[in-house]
Amino acid sequence: MKRIILLLLCSALLPVLIAQPDAPTIELSLQQVIKLATDSSLSAFIAENTYYAGYYSYMNYSAQKKPFLSLSTTPLNFNRSVSQQYNFQDSSYYYVEQQTLSSSGNLSLNQNLMKTGGSIYLDSDLGFLKNLNKDIPGQYSSTPLRIGFSQQLFGFNQYKWLNRIEPLKFEKAKKQLIESMEEISIKAIGYFFDMARARINLEIASTNLANADTLYSIGLKRSEIAAITREDLYTLRLALINSENAYENARTDLKKARMRLYSLLRLDNALNIELVLPEKLPGVVLEPENCLLQARENNPDVLGFIQQRLEAQREVERAKRSSQFNARLNASFGLNQQGSRLADAYRDPLDQEIVRVSLNIPLVDWGLAKGQYRLAQKNQQVVEASLEQAEIDFNQAVLLTVDEFNLQEKLVRGAAQADTVAGWAYEITKRRFMTGNADIIRLKSAQSESIAAQRAYINALENYWAYYYMIRRMTLYDFENARSLTDEFDRIIGITEYEID
Repeated sequence: MKRIILLLLCSALLPVLIAQPDAPTIELSLQQVIKLATDSSLSAFIAENTYYAGYYSYMNYSAQKKPFLSLSTTPLNFNRSVSQQYNFQDSSYYYVEQQTLSSSGNLSLNQNLMKTGGSIYLDSDLGFLKNLNKDIPGQYSSTPLRIGFSQQLFGFNQYKWLNRIEPLKFEKAKKQLIESMEEISIKAIGYFFDMARARINLEIASTNLANADTLYSIGLKRSEIAAITREDLYTLRLALINSENAYENARTDLKKARMRLYSLLRLDNALNIELVLPEKLPGVVLEPENCLLQARENNPDVLGFIQQRLEAQREVERAKRSSQFNARLNASFGLNQQGSRLADAYRDPLDQEIVRVSLNIPLVDWGLAKGQYRLAQKNQQVVEASLEQAEIDFNQAVLLTVDEFNLQEKLVRGAAQADTVAGWAYEITKRRFMTGNADIIRLKSAQSESIAAQRAYINALENYWAYYYMIRRMTLYDFENARSLTDEFDRIIGITEYEID
C-alpha cells in the first residue's frame, strides 16, 4: 500500500504533457475533494436552486394562510354614449344621450379559512357619480364597513389537503437537497479514483516502459552470445513496443480524468494537484436494521410515498364531492349611505344585509360524475399497489447495499496485501531474470500479476467509499459521527427556512 502511495505522490515528476511546471501544486485528500465538490461545483449550485423551487412553493402555500389586504380603485370613469331607455308613461322606447363621470375605490381585508375551505372578508368602499347632462350635484355612496363570509357547504376543501401535502413536500425538498449533495459526493469519489487510477496506470506504464527497454537491451547482449533464443528476443521487442503504446495511452487517459475532476471542482487548469489516497478507513460495521430505520426516517423517497398516497386520496375525495350536489352560503352585513356631499355619505349609515344560499344539483349527467369517481378509486388502487412494490424494492436496496458495504473493508485489506505480495514477487522474478535464473514467460506473468494487484487495490478502495456514500445517500445519516445529515441543511443553504431575500 505504501509503495502505491509513494508512486502516486511521485508521479508529478513524470514528463506528463498536461502538467504545468511553474504552477503551484497542492495535495488533496478524498474528503477534501468531496468537500470542494459539494461546496463549489455547478452540480451543487443546481441542487441548491432546485431546492428553492420547493422552498418558494411552500412560501406561497404559507401566504395563503395569512390575511390579504388589497386596494382596488377606479380613479376616473367618463362615459358619453347614446343608450336605449323605456318610457313607462306611453310604453315606448327612445334613445337618450348620457354623459356621466364616476370614480370608486375599495379597501378589502380577506382571510382564507383553511379548516373549512371558506373565506371571510372585511372591506370599505366609496363611490362618486356625476350626471353631466343635468345641472345637479354629484352623489357619493359609501360603505364604511362591511363584513362578509363565503362557505361551500358540501364541496371539496382544497385547503385541507394543502395543509397535509405542502409541509410534506417542503420537508421532502430539504431532504432531496441533502440527498443531491451525497450524490455529488459519489460522483466526486468516482472522478477522484479515476484520476488516481490514471496516475497510477501512468506510473505503471512508465515503469514497464523502462523495464521493457532495459530487458530488451539485456536481450540484445545475450543474443550476441547465443544466451537467448530469437523467439525470446522478439518477445522482448514486442513487449517494448506495447509498453510504449501503453505509456502514450496512459498519458491520454490521465489527461481526460484530470479534466473531468477539474471541471467538477471548478479548478484552474493551471493548478497542479496531487491526490492522496485514503489510508485510513472509517472502520464502521453497519447494522442492517438500523440503516433501514434511518432510511425510513430520513430518505425523501419515503416522504414521496406518503405524498403520492395523499394525492391519490385527495383526487378520490375531489371526485366524490363533485358527484354530489353543491351548496354555497354567502352572507354579509354592512353599513351604507349616500349623499350629495362626502360628509353626508358617512352620516347616519343604514343597515345592509345580504344572505344568499346557492345550490347546484346534478340531475342527469349520464354517469359522468360516477365514472370520474370510479376512475379516481382505480387510480388510487394502482398507486397503492405501485407504492407497496416501491417500498419493498427500497427496503431490499438498502439491505443489499449494507451487506455489500460490510464486505468492502475485508476486500480492501485483502487487495492491499495482494498488491504488496505481488510487488515483491515481481521484483524477485525480475532480479532472477536479469541473472539468467528465470525465463521470459515467468517474468511477464509476475509483471501482469503485479499490475493486476495494484489496479485491484485501487478498485477495492473506490468500491469501499462508493458504497459508504451510497448508504449515506439512502439513509441521510453520518455513521462515523452518529448524527443525521439533515443537520447539514442550514450550512448548505446558509439561510433560515423562512427567510426570503
